[in-house]
Amino acid sequence: MRAVLRALPALFRLALAEMFQYRGEMVLWAVWGVVYPSVAMAMWGVAVKGSPGGEAIGGYTPGDFAAYFWLTMVVGHATTAWDIHEMSWLIRSGRMSARLLRPLLPIWHSVADNLAYKILTLTILVPLWLLVIVVAQPSFQTGRFELLVGIPVLVLAAVLHYLWGYNLALLAFWFTRMDAIGQFWFGAGLFLGGRLAPLTIMPEPVQRIASALPFKWVIWFPAEALAGWLKPGAVYSGMVNQLIWIVLGLVVFHVMWRLSIRRYSAVGA
Repeated sequence: MRAVLRALPALFRLALAEMFQYRGEMVLWAVWGVVYPSVAMAMWGVAVKGSPGGEAIGGYTPGDFAAYFWLTMVVGHATTAWDIHEMSWLIRSGRMSARLLRPLLPIWHSVADNLAYKILTLTILVPLWLLVIVVAQPSFQTGRFELLVGIPVLVLAAVLHYLWGYNLALLAFWFTRMDAIGQFWFGAGLFLGGRLAPLTIMPEPVQRIASALPFKWVIWFPAEALAGWLKPGAVYSGMVNQLIWIVLGLVVFHVMWRLSIRRYSAVGA
């Protein structure tokens, strides 16, 4: 671990340099993280106005929907990960072979890339987030407790999503193309993670399925916790669930990585 801590600053500087080479693409990725929640925010705001009484749906007012989807922008940025889309290219192009020759696991190079992207794109996103607040007028109930637990909740959500996305990305050692798997992962997160709508207003069977999978703890839980809509006990319980999924993800990574390397070596890499 000491070697990792010493190497991470250098990997981070290298990642920043690489990000600057793809400035246009990076801006598009960042802006997309604002566009989709904004569309969902507007859609649910209109739906409330057209509902019986025109005040709320499932207890959510237009201001509540605005707050929820604004927070999904922030949480979505903090938890974004793309290894499931990139791993197969690294393997096909031979770049994975070069990374395997380094004294650190390739996952740390990916972690540096992930952090560099998130930090660099904040210069674009923060003004956009503030603009959305001015236009949408979200209704937050965030207090001191939510601000204190917000950082660990976000960090755990980011680690959870990154780790499971990387585990799934390791399937690229067996499959040539990962597009379908990547789209399935994105769609599941969209529907079962609370990006499409708050899970509390989804049908009961969907809520039960979501509770048995990690997606709920990546987007919905951090957004609801930061909005101030969860009691302290529910927040602590959610953090325990996040930790359970992270520990399970580490175990799966340990097994999958060993199998992946054996598979890679077996085909003559």
